[in-house]
Amino acid sequence: MDFSQEYLEFVKANADQDPQRLRLKYHGDCRPWLPLAINNIAALKKDRKFHLSGDVDLTPAVIPHEVSAQQSTSAQIALLHANLAGNARSVLDMTFGLGMDARLMAMDHNRTILGFDLNEDLADAASVNFADFPNVEVRHGDSVKYLNEYNGDPYDLIFIDPARRGDEGQRLYNLHDCTPDLTALLPTIKEKSHHLMGKLSPMLDITQTIRDLPDINEIHIVEEGNECKELLAVMDFDLETAEPQIIIDRLVRGQWQRFSFTRTEERACSDNYEISLPKEGDYLLEPSAATMKAAPFNLLSARFHLTKLHPNTHLYIAPSDLDKETLSEFPGYCYRIVKAMPFTSSNLKQLSRTVKQGEVVVRNLKGFTTDTLRKRLKIKPGGDLRLYAVTAAATGRDTPILLLVQGPVSSL
Repeated sequence: MDFSQEYLEFVKANADQDPQRLRLKYHGDCRPWLPLAINNIAALKKDRKFHLSGDVDLTPAVIPHEVSAQQSTSAQIALLHANLAGNARSVLDMTFGLGMDARLMAMDHNRTILGFDLNEDLADAASVNFADFPNVEVRHGDSVKYLNEYNGDPYDLIFIDPARRGDEGQRLYNLHDCTPDLTALLPTIKEKSHHLMGKLSPMLDITQTIRDLPDINEIHIVEEGNECKELLAVMDFDLETAEPQIIIDRLVRGQWQRFSFTRTEERACSDNYEISLPKEGDYLLEPSAATMKAAPFNLLSARFHLTKLHPNTHLYIAPSDLDKETLSEFPGYCYRIVKAMPFTSSNLKQLSRTVKQGEVVVRNLKGFTTDTLRKRLKIKPGGDLRLYAVTAAATGRDTPILLLVQGPVSSL
């Protein structure tokens, strides 16, 4: 597809229009690029994922398919990928898509990138989107075929994002079912590159992924907006690693926060934690989505000098006088405890009378869910209060408690 100036002008002129109305208005119009231009307008309305910061907008000029925008790496995560690329000078991007990862990597003008995409529209779109990047070449074709036939110098880095949907659009949760199958392709990649960066589904099990890809040096759990966005497998084929590092990368107020550990470190802390009941004025700490995925539950207690409510509740208590710098590095959220009370009918009635707005969270509490408790209390969502109904174990037996907290405490 030739994405002409007429295409670009149409998108710009109609960017604020309703895509569905545009489809009705131009129904029957024979210009071949028009459906893709309306798709482009629809994609622009989805979110601000291509904004690197308030004044840096990296939105591609041509987005021929809405799904391409939905599946594309955000600009912030692409920046993380680019930083992890290190000193790589030659890069093969086997699943180019809209090329957000390539765009951030190509900011280093000493780096050359060759990209492939099976979708001809996306490959053609790259000729417009990367017109100002002489160090980026994109071809329409099969990157697996190219790599199998390639006999030049090994690439410094191969980047790959296997397709996670089947032919009928269904989600795929097994690494072997994605296209291309990275597990089958790994020996060839290892032969023809020094490094691999594989962007994988956040639904994959970390332990099984490490088994499937035994050359992993680092596996990153990437979080943006308290949502686990991807697993990122990083391999250095020139480096032998006894055990992979598990790295939680969280975007917090525009900055990347990192927490790194190994399974051996986590196992070493399996019996090295204390259980305690909280009191008013203490801090309640809740692991983020990526931290819950990574599951360093015992190590969190050891590294940050925290006590647990219960071995299976995964909420932590810090005294009010704990060092604030230590707390600020916790991979999650910190709240100030306003009230701590037993889980009783009388206390529930009191809370329903005094708390009109806030979030309700149920953790490890038999007989209740977040929805059922919210309906019982009639608390409207919103505000800076959160009510936790959880099971504690400090009394020697499981005891349900209620914690009313305020925050998160952003000044730590």
